[in-house]
Amino acid sequence: MTFSLRAQFDLTGRVALITGAANILGPEFAAALAEFGARLALLDIRSDACQEVARQIHETYGTQTLALTADVGEESAVAAAVAKALSNFGRIDVLINAAATKTPDYFKPLGEYSLQDWNQVMTVNLTGMFLCTKHVLPHFVSRGQGNIINVASIYGVVGPDPRIYEGSWYLNERINTPPVYAASKGGVVSLTRYLATTLAPQHIRANCVTPGGVSSGQNETFVERYSARVPLGRMARREELRGAVLFLASDASSYVTGHNLVVDGGWTAW
Repeated sequence: MTFSLRAQFDLTGRVALITGAANILGPEFAAALAEFGARLALLDIRSDACQEVARQIHETYGTQTLALTADVGEESAVAAAVAKALSNFGRIDVLINAAATKTPDYFKPLGEYSLQDWNQVMTVNLTGMFLCTKHVLPHFVSRGQGNIINVASIYGVVGPDPRIYEGSWYLNERINTPPVYAASKGGVVSLTRYLATTLAPQHIRANCVTPGGVSSGQNETFVERYSARVPLGRMARREELRGAVLFLASDASSYVTGHNLVVDGGWTAW
């Protein structure tokens, strides 16, 4: 039988559950999978925004979508959302953990960072991945297959460069990469490797996507400083993350697990 690489990317009939579906990258992940035939359960804490993403994806690609509202840090809400997705579609093939959050005091320096803010960010960025994986896992195990894709960050791999933040402010506060962001995203990478090695006997794959800086309305000073630090000389466009997620979600990556796919314009190659 002739091997078809094109067929390896076909997601027709499959179902993906995407958390953080209404954030910066969630709609891009949804669009990538929808274009190749996947049906989508889209989850976000912001109900109206999530419903709008679901509507746009359905209108653009014609695929079936379901908008779910849940706080990924609340286990009962996660369990209910997973149950609803399974009831609606009858299956989940791919789980994309992309939910993340910022608090009002997110950019406070380390010496002024409150435990409350730390716990809130860690709960969504990392504990939420644990809870979503925990409640999808029994379905994956029962089917004897599953695919988990976690979204991390280059600051889960390398330390931030403070020089790129010089001259950049948000609401009268100097922006930075707070310690909780780095800690949570580093945890995402390690959790992914743990899941990959321990779940492989059940034919469940787990991989990680690590984006570099994505253009999303940052001020000119930040964009210039960040771009100067990147070998390709610019920030990423949102849609440039689609290919990485499609690859990991499809059979084209059937022999890939425990991998951290870095999409950073060469930042970590220096």
